[in-house]
Amino acid sequence: MELHLKEEFGFLAGFASLLDTEVKNGILVIPENKGKGYLRGFRLDNSINMLVRFYEFNDNVLAKRLGGQNTLNRILFSFNNIFPDADSKDKYSGDLPSMQIFKGKLNIETFYPGRTKFNSIFIGIDSDRLAKTLGLNIDNEIFRNIITSEQSVLFEELLSPKIQQVAMEIIQADVPPSLNDFFFKIKAEELICLTLKELFKRENQTTHALNQIDVQKIYKVRDLILNDIAAPPVIKELASQIGMSESKFKRLFKQIFGDSLFSYYQKFRMKEAARLLKENKMTVSEVGFKMGFSNLSHFAKAFEEHIGTKPKSFQKIK
Repeated sequence: MELHLKEEFGFLAGFASLLDTEVKNGILVIPENKGKGYLRGFRLDNSINMLVRFYEFNDNVLAKRLGGQNTLNRILFSFNNIFPDADSKDKYSGDLPSMQIFKGKLNIETFYPGRTKFNSIFIGIDSDRLAKTLGLNIDNEIFRNIITSEQSVLFEELLSPKIQQVAMEIIQADVPPSLNDFFFKIKAEELICLTLKELFKRENQTTHALNQIDVQKIYKVRDLILNDIAAPPVIKELASQIGMSESKFKRLFKQIFGDSLFSYYQKFRMKEAARLLKENKMTVSEVGFKMGFSNLSHFAKAFEEHIGTKPKSFQKIK
């Protein structure tokens, strides 16, 4: 199935038409013959909307969001894979627990494989509303670029535990209908605040214009290194593979993900090592070798730098 969306919150109407069903009270329930789960939309006021998605389809779905001029006036906050699928933890699935801040005219394609759980929250807010709420006097170059840039911008961070908690509170909300608008507006604004808090931790750096092809190339490299976590990335080889200069590749990767390629890779590598130590009950040496370390003392040192404790001590923590 293929879905074309011209507006950021055309998901409900678009999916309803595609699935031959209808939206009732802002909720679209996936028909049993097409999958399971739901999409729920909220218009919290005239300038902020929220969409909660919690579903899986029987068949593959390709959703294409077409960027337009009006998208330069909207900022989209996307919180993805809030509940990681336990069945897919042994291999990177291409959908990290992550958050994205996006504004611009880039066309975005999202592929939803059949029989795969998807859970995410989208929040759209007008640029001038966010600027008025926070004030343009905030001394942060990234924030000013998000608000004022006439170019497309995209930033991504892994979900912090606090953001994941608030996102789960939204999905699992149990409040009386009379309090819905009040509750969800507060939670949406809390997610925006926590996201900006994480983004403000980055260095104030110049934001370069992005285009569709370059963004796709950067994400292709990100997926390549996370799919083969035991092999340390070689920038020269990866840049050559996507036909990009090393300097441009390093600049755009750090702009989008807020970290150098190797540092990003190493953080993910140590998170995966921590998961294996806890969930798979593997020994320290088994995990170290699986993560590509031939020297276990190097593994222990890297693990302690990122996780805060030695692998053996971590494994004993309940």
